[in-house]
Amino acid sequence: MSSRHDRILSPDTATAYLKISDGCSNCCAYCAIPSIRGKARSRRPDDILLEAQKLADRGIREIILIGQDTTAYGRDLKTRPKLSALLSDLASLPGLSWVRLLYTHPAHITADVLEAIAGHQKICRYIDLPVQHIDNTVLTAMNRGVFSERIREIISLSRSLMTDVALRTSLIVGFPGETKKRFERLLDFVKEARFDHLGVFTYSREEGTAAAKMPSRIGEKEKERRRDLIMSEQADISYAINQKLTGSVQEVLIEEKSDREGFAFIGRCRRQAPEIDGVTYIRNNGAKIGSIMKCKITAADHYDLYGELL
Repeated sequence: MSSRHDRILSPDTATAYLKISDGCSNCCAYCAIPSIRGKARSRRPDDILLEAQKLADRGIREIILIGQDTTAYGRDLKTRPKLSALLSDLASLPGLSWVRLLYTHPAHITADVLEAIAGHQKICRYIDLPVQHIDNTVLTAMNRGVFSERIREIISLSRSLMTDVALRTSLIVGFPGETKKRFERLLDFVKEARFDHLGVFTYSREEGTAAAKMPSRIGEKEKERRRDLIMSEQADISYAINQKLTGSVQEVLIEEKSDREGFAFIGRCRRQAPEIDGVTYIRNNGAKIGSIMKCKITAADHYDLYGELL
C-alpha cells in the first residue's frame, strides 16, 4: 500500500484499482475482516495522489478507489484528511478521465462526499452503498451502526444532488433473526429504492464472528428462496431502468474485443463498474481499446447495454 513500488499492469488495461486504506474498524457481526486485517489504516493523501498520477502517466484512464470502508478514510490519521478533499484532488490530476468510488458505508458516507462526486465531471456519478438490510432489528444484530431512516436519507440526498446517479447495493438474506416479516420488509425496500445494480448473498457463518454464536433457524433452501425472490424483483427493476437509457448518449470505456455476433467491442459506461455490473456492447468496428468514446444506446436488457459509436 505505497506509491514507492510500480504496479504490474496488463498492457491493454485502462482501469486500475487504488487502495486508499486497509483493515476495518466497524466490527460487523458477520465479518471476520477486522480480526484478519486489523483496524482501519489510511494512506496519506500525498502518497495516494502520487500513485494515481503514476498510473495516469502509464495510460490508465479510470481509477477505482477501494478499501474495506472507503468512507472511513482519514479518521485514523493525525491530520484527519477528508475523503471529499481526496476525491477533488484526484479529479484535478491530468491524464485521468474517470474516478470511481467503491465500498462506501451507509453509517459513514457524508453530504460533502456526495457533493464532491456531484461537483466534478471526472468523478463517476456512481454510489456503491452496501446496506446489507433495511430492518432495524436486523441492522442492530449485524452491528451496522446505522438505521433504515439514515439509509433512506442517503439515497434521497444522492438522487437530489445527481438526477443521473447510479446506485448499487448488496444485501444479506437469512441472517439470524431475519423473520418472515423482516424479510418482507427488505423485499418491499428493494421495490421502493429501485437500485440500478444489486447483489444478494445468503448468510453463512464465519468462524470467530459474533454472528457465528447467534442461533439461526433459517435453512439453506429458505435462504436461497429469499435470495431468488429479491433477485427476481431486481431483474425487473434493472430492465426498466436500462430501457430508459435507450436513445441516450453515454461515454464508454472500450475494454476488449467482443466474440458476440454483431458486436465488435465490449466496454463500460460510467454507470457500470467492472466485474460486478453489466457491460456495454459496441456494434462498430474501429474503436481503440483503452479509449473513451461517445456511444448512442440502441437497446438494453436486464443487465447489459448495446450501442453504436457516434
